[in-house]
Order: sequence, then structure tokens, then C-alpha cells
Amino acid sequence: MDDELNVWFEDQLIGYLWRNASHIMAFRYAEEWLASGFPLSISLPLQQDAFSAHTFIAHRFFAHLLPEGQARERLCHRFRCPNTDFDLLKTIGGECAGAISILPVTEEPDLNQRYEKLSAEALARLISTRGASLTNDDKPRLSLAGAQDKITVYLKDKDVYLPLKQSPSTHILKFEVSDFKNVPLYEAYTTELAKAAGLNVIDMVWGCLGEASYTLSTRYDRLLGDHISRIHQEDFCQALGLQEKYQRNETPSFAQCYRLLIQHSNNPTIDCEQLLRWQIFNLIAGNSDAHIKNISLLYSGTGTRLAPFYDLVCTRAIKHLDSTLALSIGQQKNPDNVLITDWHELAKQCQIRPKRMLSLVEDMLHKVTEQKAEVKGSLEVRYGELPALQRVDQVINKQLKRLSMSILN
Repeated sequence: MDDELNVWFEDQLIGYLWRNASHIMAFRYAEEWLASGFPLSISLPLQQDAFSAHTFIAHRFFAHLLPEGQARERLCHRFRCPNTDFDLLKTIGGECAGAISILPVTEEPDLNQRYEKLSAEALARLISTRGASLTNDDKPRLSLAGAQDKITVYLKDKDVYLPLKQSPSTHILKFEVSDFKNVPLYEAYTTELAKAAGLNVIDMVWGCLGEASYTLSTRYDRLLGDHISRIHQEDFCQALGLQEKYQRNETPSFAQCYRLLIQHSNNPTIDCEQLLRWQIFNLIAGNSDAHIKNISLLYSGTGTRLAPFYDLVCTRAIKHLDSTLALSIGQQKNPDNVLITDWHELAKQCQIRPKRMLSLVEDMLHKVTEQKAEVKGSLEVRYGELPALQRVDQVINKQLKRLSMSILN
């Protein structure tokens, strides 16, 4: 039993997850789920046979539910959990991105939705300590991918609650990054600018308590009502069955993501254009960390759609971070050297007309130029002067100038 877990959707058993002696995970759908359930992933279609450990397919899907880097290490330390994918899922898999819960075989889902209200003092302490003030008894057992410290919370009438056991959350509270104090503000600004430029993005607010700042984002994979429902989703790493989120040589590529939407979206015309605009915006906004785990598919009653964009940060405003593009534009990974020929190459890879690609680039240039002062002004009306945003503005202004000159030439 120490090497087995069950995967659930609400109170329905989806299947069985286990690991071999090398800690590689395998997965098999339950018979009842095969009769009426949905596939967990494009890379994990419904089938009788198990997805064995040696193929690594199941392991990649479930491992991508987990936090990364120092955020992962801190969770392992707090829960005194071995730093393996399986052990971490066993410890914190009760509330994941999307609709699934992962529990030990000795446990069944607790469908009672219960929450503990945080006092103003407890919330301030939680933010100032980046979640470290929670005890092992009240830490939410959640698994969210990404490198930043974060927890999920339930928001009701402006009060913040901690979900108990496997109770679904409604929001993600993301804390400052150690040594990168302004990341929450940069993310809020970049996200609002993306929205103003026509991208479908998550709803996010920025806040500051004392010297500590945070973002609070509404979960798009939750449906609110008298009973909070989970909506299934998967990121593009999971959907493509890939391990690596950054482009290395030819894979993963932007064109692969584009083709995935053509094949699986219920509205590929709108979703593919959104994805193109996302790539263009990230270049302009100085977001070199726009990898394929930052785009997802959402499976809802309206079918399969591109999820709202998230984790939009002007990373080039942060010193000492790699500026190399996560996904190439054509063959170019240096954001300062993108030329009109690179956009032509990207158009060719996506099998669209170069003229169409350039019209989207020009439109995004116009929208960002037109909206950035208003977006920044709106933030400063709400929060007062924000001198830290000057670095972001400098990056964006340089990118606007470079991209405009490359298109004109």
C-alpha cells in the first residue's frame, strides 16, 4: 500500500497509480471509469491496458501536477516527505490543478466542503512568512505546479478561508519570491496589460501587507455555486506527453502547441489566434519564461478550450534571469534579435499566411502602445506610486521600438 495511490474525481474512482522500485509511476484506469468517464489527458487516452512505468507516460502526467525547484524542496521539508514525485503526490495530492484528487488507498474522498476562516492577523502572518506560518495540521494538502510559493484559499464576502482536507479552493494566493521582491507586482501589471491588449487572462489582484506583497488569482478550474465544482484541465506538457517545458532544439515548439489546438479545441479559430497573440505579447512584455506549462486546456461543458493565460511576468525586468525565449520565434531564441524573417518562419511552421502573422504583430504593437500608460495609471490610482514598474516600462518600451523597427524593415 505504501507504493499505491488512488486517483479520484469527486467520489468516483478514476484509476490506480503505483510506482516500481525505481520510483517510476504507472497508471491504470478503473473498469467503472472506462465505462463512463473522460480521459485524464490527451496523452492518457481511455484504455484497458496499464500505462506501464517503462513508457514514462503516466509518470510525466502526474509529475507535472507538482511544484518545482525551491518551492518543492520547502514543501518536502515542511511535511518531512521524501523528495520523490510519488511521495509528494501522496502527501499533497488531495487538491490538484483540474478535477482530480490523489489519495492513499486507505482513504476515500471527503466530499464535505469545510473551511477555516483566517483572521486579519493570521492572513498577514501567512503572507509575511510566505506560507511558513501554517502548522502541519492546517497546511492545505494541495499540489500546484510552478516555482513560486503559493497556497489555495476559499474567498467569500472578502474573507479568506483555508480549505480543510480535500475541500476545493476558489483562489490561488501567491507569495513573493525569495530575492525577487517585485515579482507579484510585475505579474499583476503584465497580466492587466495582457488583458487590455486583448488576451484572455486569469482574474488577478495585487496586494501588499506591510513589506510583503502577493497576488490573489481566481481559479478558472472551479465552478462556483452552493457547492464548488472542479473542472478538469491539463497543461500542454501533460497534453503533449512531454517532460521538458522549455524548447530544446525542436521540441517542445510553439508550432506543436498550435497544432494541438487545431486538433482538440472546440473553437480552434479563436483559440489559435489567442495563442499567437500570447506569443507576440510575451516578446513585447519581456516575458522570456513563457513555457508550455504556462498554457493549458480546459475541459468543461462547452468542450475543450484554451484556458485563460496565467503566470505572465516581465522576467527581463528581473536581474540575473535568463532572457532566452522559452519558445523560439521561428528559429530565434534571442528576444533582441527577432526579425521579420523569424515571424515568416513561425507562420510557415504554423501553416498560416505570413501576412496574417504580421498583421497580428502590428495589432499587438498598437494595443500595447495604446494601453500601457492607462494600465499603469489604473494600478497607481488603486495603490499609489509604484516606482518598481519603471524597470518593466523600460523593457517594454525597448521591445516595442525593436519590434516596430524589425517589422518596418
